[in-house]
Amino acid sequence: MEDPQVAERTFAGIAATGVRWVRVDLRWYLVEPHGPSLSSGQADWSEMDAIVRAADRHGLQLLPILGYSPAWTTDEHVHWAFPDAAPFENFFEAALRRYPQIAAWELWNEPNFRVFAKPQPDPAGFVAFLRSADRVRDRANPGAKLISGGLAPGGDIDILPWVDEVARLGGLELVDGLGVHPYSPWQPDDPRALMMRLESLHERLAFLGRPDLALWLTEYGAPTAANASGWGPALTEKEQARRLRVAFALATRLPFIENLTWFEYRDGCVEPALADCHFGLVRDDLSLRPAYHALRDVIAGTRTLLRSRLALSSRVARRVRPASETVRVKGTLLLPGSARSRSRITLRVLPRGERPTTLKILVSGGAFHTHLRRHGRGPWRIEARYAGSHVYEPAVARTRLGP
Repeated sequence: MEDPQVAERTFAGIAATGVRWVRVDLRWYLVEPHGPSLSSGQADWSEMDAIVRAADRHGLQLLPILGYSPAWTTDEHVHWAFPDAAPFENFFEAALRRYPQIAAWELWNEPNFRVFAKPQPDPAGFVAFLRSADRVRDRANPGAKLISGGLAPGGDIDILPWVDEVARLGGLELVDGLGVHPYSPWQPDDPRALMMRLESLHERLAFLGRPDLALWLTEYGAPTAANASGWGPALTEKEQARRLRVAFALATRLPFIENLTWFEYRDGCVEPALADCHFGLVRDDLSLRPAYHALRDVIAGTRTLLRSRLALSSRVARRVRPASETVRVKGTLLLPGSARSRSRITLRVLPRGERPTTLKILVSGGAFHTHLRRHGRGPWRIEARYAGSHVYEPAVARTRLGP
């Protein structure tokens, strides 16, 4: 951002995708590096001023991250330690008044990780920080939204215990959105992925008294590194674009998600084996990756079908006589982002030597079952089909019941 031409190309490229929100760092330690300077007019807002001017020119709304404390504001003398209340409140009030056009502010980054919360993650310290921000917001810009710093999986305190403790301390009442970073080594619509557990997290918020609290997915991405890493398997650029499409398709299915921010716009470095270097929609030289075009297509309204997963099993439930049995057929249909929906599948039973039977089965809450009368000793083939929809891919599952 220090090079005006690079800054202009960056914000013009972002705007060309149709994106309207950009998450940025507001590095407080650059504004006041040596001590309190706001009242004397010595504070250096030049970096953020340049970012705000560029965003305004291109009609982009900013989501700044409030963190990066100057060393003189903390006992730990590091950027990722919670600051004393007074200097932080002075700084945040100055930022709110300087940039009244900014509609939402993210309070810290991944506070459940030791690397971003020195000396260790501290829910009580974080809630005190939220209280300071809320006090300032009320007097300087009551309309601004406060988003709690994005929580990521694998932290020193896991997401649910962190949320429970912040709720117990009253922290959920101080924010307008809960930040989450749903990184996962798996595709977003894989049942193991954190993105697929966001419904449970939202239900937890309802249990804790905040059913209205939206989720802001302020970081999600996938690197194109040549080697597997903690972020997941090695991905090609085409596979990265696919993950982006699926993530946004899934997020639009979940009404409690307010924001999904792709991390990141531009590669942070060029080392080919380092995954952290290759999250960008564009490369370090600002050339476009397939993911850039994918994001532009998503915002233009191009649909991506989510993967439906159909499983089927059968077993003899009750023997009546050797030639006649009751067979229980059951299964599951997983439709990402639609756990409470009702769907229908077609069940075909193909007994050897007999006429096939076709049934329409209702799937409720992702599960289905039925009982069939089996005649004869020959094996059965049973096939379940989901026809798909404008949101979901079709799926088929088969099982066999022997003699």
